[in-house]
Amino acid sequence: MLSLLLLPSVAVAYDNGAPHSRLPTLGWSSWVALGPGAEHPVFDFCDEFSVKSSADAFIEVGLYDAGYRHFHLDDCWAGGRNSSGFLYAEKDHFPNGIKPVIDYVHSKGLTFGLYTCAGTFTCVGGRPGSKDHFPQDAAVFAEWGVDWVKMDWCNTKGMDPVETYPQMSKALNKSGRAIHFNMCEWGLEDPWKWGNAVAQSWRMGGDHTGIWSSTKDVIQNSAAIPANYTGVPFGWNDMDMLETGCYEQCAHANGKQANMTETEYMTEFSMWAISASPLQFTSPIMNCTNSSGTVACKGWISDLQKKILLNKEIIAINQDVTPQGTPIKAGDLSVWARNLSSGAVAVAFYNQDDGSRSLSVEFKDLGNPFAQASARDLWAHTDLGVFNGRYPQTGGISVEPHATHVVLLTPSK
Repeated sequence: MLSLLLLPSVAVAYDNGAPHSRLPTLGWSSWVALGPGAEHPVFDFCDEFSVKSSADAFIEVGLYDAGYRHFHLDDCWAGGRNSSGFLYAEKDHFPNGIKPVIDYVHSKGLTFGLYTCAGTFTCVGGRPGSKDHFPQDAAVFAEWGVDWVKMDWCNTKGMDPVETYPQMSKALNKSGRAIHFNMCEWGLEDPWKWGNAVAQSWRMGGDHTGIWSSTKDVIQNSAAIPANYTGVPFGWNDMDMLETGCYEQCAHANGKQANMTETEYMTEFSMWAISASPLQFTSPIMNCTNSSGTVACKGWISDLQKKILLNKEIIAINQDVTPQGTPIKAGDLSVWARNLSSGAVAVAFYNQDDGSRSLSVEFKDLGNPFAQASARDLWAHTDLGVFNGRYPQTGGISVEPHATHVVLLTPSK
């Protein structure tokens, strides 16, 4: 039997032993990423070949080496229920069932995630939801070897998230397998107030798409979460999937084609990282060709995606046990700080405006004030020197429109 710690305090979060769940999850999602054979990705699609090929590509493009471990299928896989009410995968896309696919993903050293919905049907594909089937679905997920379950909130007329999500949480923890639970009720009932007793992560707002207005809105919503609810080990506010570097190579989700600039994508990754959000990106991670009916795939991400997604210094400020970063001054989103367990402080100079800004930080305004610190630019990978009382020493740094500069301040001993 699994042990389950359910305490109401935000100081201690939910830990049922699920792998790679103590810190914000690092991973990839199928959301806009997969297509049949060598065809362009199709929104809401997955099959055995594309999933296995993506698991290979996950390793090939360097995600594993950068610390990523989560591999997730979104709303693309469920086919129906058998006469006993148990779920099965789409038979034409997964002719051998989904368990061999999960086993293959596990063989790569990855944690496997699967999507379901709390209501009668899923949000996009109209596939069977989990309503009235929580114990059955939890049991079959455990039998297949699922490690992470996202439960969405569509087709839930008359249901209450605060009452519903604990039911699936309980079912998962009676399944005999340690499974990470990700609640996706879009922040409707302030899940940061009660999620620690139910799940390891929860969506704190609506869907994010790869356009600047959406990114800016999500960051603003994250800043509004009260400081005492900003995450502890095994309990993180999820700002939703990243669409880092998505352009024409990605399928279009929610009717939106991702179109941000390099600067805006760097801001997206920076602000999700300092906010201790799960870093789960969705994008094709392979190129496939069809030669005389034989499809071959090899791992591929763009140079822009390599620059951003594989930046281990930015990833490091996300992968910590301390509460998420927040603006250092109420009502001002331009300077954020996260105190790290090492004693260093990550600072993000964020410019949401359409014109350049000059920004600085006084050390006395940080949560752990100090007199002197060395500074390092985590995008330029450059040491900037030692500073007394503030950064920069005089004046401010110029932050271009929609940009974020991330600096690590390490107090002098």
